Amino acid sequence: MVLQLAKYVTIPENIKPAEWLLYSLLERKGPGTSVGSVIPNVFDEYARVFHPAEDNKGRGTVRWSEVAAWSGRSVHPEMQWEAICQPVSSTLAPKPWSSNGPLLGDCPREVLIPLTELLAVHTTSPQRCWVCFWEGFAGIHEAIQRINEAVPHIQLPDRGYYLLNVPLDKIAKGVFIDYGHSYDPLIPSLWWPDDRTWCVATEIDFRWTYVGGSQACINELLADRRLEGLATKPEHRGDYLSDVVNGPVAP
Repeated sequence: MVLQLAKYVTIPENIKPAEWLLYSLLERKGPGTSVGSVIPNVFDEYARVFHPAEDNKGRGTVRWSEVAAWSGRSVHPEMQWEAICQPVSSTLAPKPWSSNGPLLGDCPREVLIPLTELLAVHTTSPQRCWVCFWEGFAGIHEAIQRINEAVPHIQLPDRGYYLLNVPLDKIAKGVFIDYGHSYDPLIPSLWWPDDRTWCVATEIDFRWTYVGGSQACINELLADRRLEGLATKPEHRGDYLSDVVNGPVAP
């Protein structure tokens, strides 16, 4: 994989646009990973948007709620994929998803495209969005080294990220692109508009994406039938031990 920076991306002079993350993320204390340690704890409302899995025929996707209905498990804001995959009792019905579960640490295009469209109307700065890419993604470090300009790097409590600037409607097209290959472009781990009216976070160990924003923004997101989401709170947990209703089940 040979990644290159897309032409519509600009490189900021410093990490100043991302410094707010340093004081707006909750500290991780004790076991577990809270929502507020992944996405800034400054918004009115939050949503957890689930990444769909491939269906068992390989021709479409299946939602978490469909898997929970098959397994007899409960749908709730802290449910975990590994828990809802385990049927409560024996069943002859085939499982509705393929062997591959939802994407881990990468927001799929089935979610990303409607999400960017929806969020565009909840910001005054759609042409100026900040994106953070985890430094550990395959090919990222090499791509950064090939750029003549210095790309700002911000170290958050658990991970380091590279900061770039890109229009909102270009995020789904790709910021780092492997030209000449059909791979889906890498999606940023954190991204937000210049006016900070909302923020999106896809933790690399999670099979879902968090969105924080105004009540109107999150209400619209939760009502959008293209997406599967549930309201969540900064104090909710996202680690695999968080699903005390259906599990917990180790990954």
